[in-house]
Amino acid sequence: MELTKSLWTESDRIPFLDYLKSLKNNEKEDWARKMLNTRLPLLVLPTPRVNEMVKAIQKGDYFSFLELNIDDYYETIAIQGKLISMISDFEIQSKYLSTYIYKMENWAHVDIMSFTNIEMYKQKFIHLSDEYILSDKPFIRRLSLMILFQLVKDPKILPTFFKRLNQLKDETEYYVIMMAGWLLSECIIKYKDETLAWLKQNDLNEKVQNKGIQKCRESRRLSQIEKDELLAYKK
Repeated sequence: MELTKSLWTESDRIPFLDYLKSLKNNEKEDWARKMLNTRLPLLVLPTPRVNEMVKAIQKGDYFSFLELNIDDYYETIAIQGKLISMISDFEIQSKYLSTYIYKMENWAHVDIMSFTNIEMYKQKFIHLSDEYILSDKPFIRRLSLMILFQLVKDPKILPTFFKRLNQLKDETEYYVIMMAGWLLSECIIKYKDETLAWLKQNDLNEKVQNKGIQKCRESRRLSQIEKDELLAYKK
């Protein structure tokens, strides 16, 4: 099917879905469902194939594709997420994000959001993160942390990372805690002295702190001595 279109219309919906269904991998569906922990219908399309589709759609009028809101499968929502994360104009991107965040049904719908314009609109993304962390939806809170994770190379934002982690004192959702642990581990690895000094002065969520220490101890970026020293920070 030709995916690079000058305009997507409602008449393209069924042919597009038929094309996707023709690629379905029935053999791996049970495995993929367990891995993603999703209740959505699954096609189990290989990630490289999905990425090829995204690139082809993006070469045309992909905004008209997004307007179709093809939400039938895990993969069709993932394709939307990938396209939205590639939008260069933040205001337009925000418009589509405001709908997409309520479609996110599993951790992968969050983790595919690699924002190509995040450095250009750093402060606006931080404001989004501030907003999303207050949501009652766990995957929106996970996206709040995912946004900061993509900014972790900037030492000037370290206080923001610490503030965000402190906001999770009562967090109980597994997928939020996992992402918070990843963020904490990155802070420790990249800004070890500052982060450990902060940990000593703050009563962090026990599960977040222990997950962060665990991820550090699994990393190849720290020496064994450094890993052993982190055991003192386990709760």
